[in-house]
Amino acid sequence: MLDGDTESEPLLGHKDQGPRQNVRRFLTQRVDVHHAPLNLLVCCFLVGLIDAASYNTWSVFMSMQTGNTIFLALSTAQLPAGSDSFKWARSGISILSMMIGSFIAGRAYAAVGLTRRSTLIVSFLLQALCICIAAILVQTDAVPETNATEKIVLVAIPFLAAQSGAQVATAKSLGFNELPTTVLTSTYNDLASDTKVLAWDNPKRDRRVASVVMMMLGAIAGAWLVKGTGTFTTVLWLGAVAKVLLAFSWLLFPAEPER
Repeated sequence: MLDGDTESEPLLGHKDQGPRQNVRRFLTQRVDVHHAPLNLLVCCFLVGLIDAASYNTWSVFMSMQTGNTIFLALSTAQLPAGSDSFKWARSGISILSMMIGSFIAGRAYAAVGLTRRSTLIVSFLLQALCICIAAILVQTDAVPETNATEKIVLVAIPFLAAQSGAQVATAKSLGFNELPTTVLTSTYNDLASDTKVLAWDNPKRDRRVASVVMMMLGAIAGAWLVKGTGTFTTVLWLGAVAKVLLAFSWLLFPAEPER
């Protein structure tokens, strides 16, 4: 073999890593979170959607833990009158599961960097997976929709509450405290106490108002879907698909500008 031919031969086992490196670089980029509130507002819609349906089905919230805390307290006096005696367990499991979801997500974000494109994609895909598991449990009748007092219901609740906790941790870690995506009490208070609430240029006010509207629309959609289909499953699959779309939407976000 001629020297020239030898020099033109690639080294044994060497392959062009250009495209692979580009993909890896793209996925590990920190995204510009300037437009992240759009995704978080969709999350507000999903909270309203799922919580309206879960309360109608099992008399428990998956995201709004203030309500569950009151339910837990009322159950110590066996109130409201006529309510089932197992409501305390559903409320308590939901609260605990949401805290676990937030704990895991918060530590994971601190370890790997939240604003990495791959981190956000994986986070939302895992949230979607949790909703899918709950949807499968309900659709296969492993967990009943019609009898909230059955203990097996406690198997599905942790998946829905934990993914909600991860969602809250995402919103907080991204720095949009005005969009917690699950609570409206503080949002109403912040709107009312904002001294610039009537100012023309007030992005935080705009995001707060939008979060209220989106959660309300989600709850209305959840109510009518359950009424129209007679099942919780449709809402869950819709929520799972939406989370998958949100996950891949991070691919469209531009990279964070270099400083």
